[in-house]
Amino acid sequence: MNKSMTPIQGFFFVLFTIGSIALLIFTAPVWEALLVAAILAYLLNPLVARLVARWHGRRGLATALVYVFIVFIILSLASAVGALIWGQAPGWAQELQTALHELGLWMRRPFIILGFTIQPEMLVSYLQRTGSNALTALPVGSGWLGSVGDNLLWSLVVLVGLFYLLRDGPKIPPRLIDNLPPAYQEDGRFLLAQLDTIWRVALRVQLIIFAIIAILFVISTILILWLFRLGWLPLSPIGLIVLIILVYAGIQQIDNLWLRPQYMGHALKLHPGVVMVALISALALTGILGAIVVVPVLASLKVLAQYAYDKWQSEPPPPDAADDSLA
Repeated sequence: MNKSMTPIQGFFFVLFTIGSIALLIFTAPVWEALLVAAILAYLLNPLVARLVARWHGRRGLATALVYVFIVFIILSLASAVGALIWGQAPGWAQELQTALHELGLWMRRPFIILGFTIQPEMLVSYLQRTGSNALTALPVGSGWLGSVGDNLLWSLVVLVGLFYLLRDGPKIPPRLIDNLPPAYQEDGRFLLAQLDTIWRVALRVQLIIFAIIAILFVISTILILWLFRLGWLPLSPIGLIVLIILVYAGIQQIDNLWLRPQYMGHALKLHPGVVMVALISALALTGILGAIVVVPVLASLKVLAQYAYDKWQSEPPPPDAADDSLA
């Protein structure tokens, strides 16, 4: 027998809902770190499953081996990048100082637009004030150390979450299915299989696109620097920096406006326009992590909506509706 909700129950229900939403918002960085760990675990799970099959079900050992291997690769890459930056930083600082000096000289020269002479001293003064304010706002001292500490803590959350999701992640779908009513368990397995296919294809496409973009970045940078050193690009250091930035921006726009919408839209059976709008919106609102997951989320919602529509169409109308139609 259904009982109506009392006022005090309604009050606590609203209070619980508001508290849950506030808790989710307050702990958003934790969920972002766990989402990164879940994506990495999902990508690495086939490798762990292959080792488990070869070692006759010893998933703990397979997880530990893959985990140690991935951590070793991450630490090696971080060390290599740190050594490169440490070795090249003095030269980069000198070139950047020269480029900024040339930019300042160029900004002090008057230029003519549509017959009007514009003196950029005011713009230079504004940039100097903005730069000094930015330097004042930089997290130095304990603030800088706190930022580094926060990043290390979130990285630790990702690594811990990655290990346990690799080890225990495959147990989650069967438990979700077991908690469904028996009449819906077969549908649940079907939907999980559909969603698994969507995310596997989406992440595979993402990796391919990332590889293509990285190759384009590396080739364009090497080509520009090679032409500059040969003297075929008569540019100042600031001109070289501007050219590299423009090339990077062009490659990124090709990725956002053509490569990713066309490739991911075709792979996930979504319209390229929908993919492009979703990617731009996710980049503006949530950053790179949102752009990674927004397209498979849309494809998953499409599958769930199609399932709900098919179930609604296949179910017979309620007796009251049938009697009204006959009347």
